[in-house]
Amino acid sequence: MELDPTRRTFLAGSATAGVIAVAGCTGGEEDPEPDPDEDEDHDDPDDHDDEHTDEEPDDEPDDDATAQYEIWALDQGRDNIHIYEPGDGDDEFDHVEEIDVNGFEDVPDEGVVPHMMDFSSDYEYAAIACTAGGGQGAGTLVFRTEDRELVGVIDTGPGSHMASFDPSDEYLHVDVMGDRKIVRVDADLEDETFEVVDYIEIHESDVVAEAGIDSGEPICHQYDGHGRTLHTLGPSYHDGALVIVDHDEFAVERAYSGDELPTNCGTMPHPTEDKFYLTAGLPSDPDAEEGTLEYEGVGDYYVYDTAEDEILVDGESTDGIDAHGFWFTPDGEELWVLNRETNDGVIVDPETDEVIEEIDAYGEHQSDDPDERDAPDIMWASPDGEYMFVTLRGPEPVSGDPHAATGVIPGFSVLDVESREIVDVIEPDPIADYDDEDLEDESIHTPDFHGIGVRPTAEFDSEIPNSPPF
Repeated sequence: MELDPTRRTFLAGSATAGVIAVAGCTGGEEDPEPDPDEDEDHDDPDDHDDEHTDEEPDDEPDDDATAQYEIWALDQGRDNIHIYEPGDGDDEFDHVEEIDVNGFEDVPDEGVVPHMMDFSSDYEYAAIACTAGGGQGAGTLVFRTEDRELVGVIDTGPGSHMASFDPSDEYLHVDVMGDRKIVRVDADLEDETFEVVDYIEIHESDVVAEAGIDSGEPICHQYDGHGRTLHTLGPSYHDGALVIVDHDEFAVERAYSGDELPTNCGTMPHPTEDKFYLTAGLPSDPDAEEGTLEYEGVGDYYVYDTAEDEILVDGESTDGIDAHGFWFTPDGEELWVLNRETNDGVIVDPETDEVIEEIDAYGEHQSDDPDERDAPDIMWASPDGEYMFVTLRGPEPVSGDPHAATGVIPGFSVLDVESREIVDVIEPDPIADYDDEDLEDESIHTPDFHGIGVRPTAEFDSEIPNSPPF
């Protein structure tokens, strides 16, 4: 997709850039904590890192002019962040750095699980929620992106699932599954200090109770343009619900039970209108009774009117099972949605809110046999509108329902937006380097990619910012 040069300029580093909350979530019946045992017994753990070290980045581009943006891919299986930049050739991407999250002071030596990420409005800082780090005092990590230094280790609580900067960059808000809280963190980016200053206990809210919500944990959120955030509850579809938080009062303003909005996954505001998109997913259960919801599984999207507080689209199919992550193209004309279990998805027209096209596969391994197909999870577009980057789960997923989240090739795929075809699959830590014994050994951690983010480092012309809120 080529963007019209007359369109509104998006300048990396400007306050108009917006913030990111990677749209997606656990979506399974459980979000299990990983085995705390480290993989020190592996014959040579460094075998998997030799080509991806901070000291010796591989395939570093010769021409800095080609590096117009960075792709940050989170390997929650091995507690690593891999950073890529566009290469010199078409559909080429160069690995420029690997960040070992466990290697920093004040971060546990194992089992942190960097799960989802978000950028500040100027893209100078990245906040990463760690689902297993919270129980060890490292629920949310903040990196300075220019030099990739860790500047904040925040104890936001166990099961910190998603953290995002508010539009002013004054606060971080964190969905904390383990404590069933929405946590507010004061973020002083000038001094690089971070402090938990408030929280909402979801099930202590009268508004939530009156809505008939008695289960569920905060999963994902985004800002609606009216001083509020919309939070999905989960992780199971049966826990799905929606909670709306007013940020002036920092209290729950509205809540919808699963009878109305069984939304347990992604959150995405419309770029220009008072509309908000939500996904609901339930993996299929082959052992359940045929014909039941559990046997068939669920893949739906919903649209909510944030001005009138009304449901506009009451559950339309995503033509697959376990609807999960989604993202806008930078022209604002397409909303791509993926189904994690069936490795496919749809494109929604944000003007009509109707499905206009199908995506056959987000990962190159597609099959009727769930053991032989990829499991896509979170996606993000390149700021030039050319590519959609989609994380792919590994054969040993550390979060989500294993039936839906177990994939073949861990890493991320690169789809050409115009053709809708996969043009590359990036494997930062190839699963082929792990043999059957490694996969069976619970003490050996294997790659499992979940969160992803794209940081612009140059000027781009586009209709909307590269990430919400818009």
